Amino acid sequence: MKLSILFILLQFVLLQGCTHSLHLSHQSDFGPSFKAYAQGEWVKSKAEQFVVMGFVSDTNYVDIAYNRLQDECPKGQIQGIQTQYSTSHGFFSWTNVIQMQGLCVK
Repeated sequence: MKLSILFILLQFVLLQGCTHSLHLSHQSDFGPSFKAYAQGEWVKSKAEQFVVMGFVSDTNYVDIAYNRLQDECPKGQIQGIQTQYSTSHGFFSWTNVIQMQGLCVK
């Protein structure tokens, strides 16, 4: 009996580090001055937030991802931004991930 409970708890702990969840996927629009798709270049950025038992220290990871995306297109305008918000779970911790990509039109 005690061995089976220990086995179940061990499975719970080991499986906890294997889960991943995509929470949100968003697509923005293209501006009225949108040029042809072939004239743009796709740019990408990513930022993460590490959380331990609900405690965080960095809460501006979305702004960091957006600023990195803008830095990838210094002399243009980014249109059609796609944003994905996901979480990777660990043992009493998780990592929130923001991935952004957009079409840099110069």
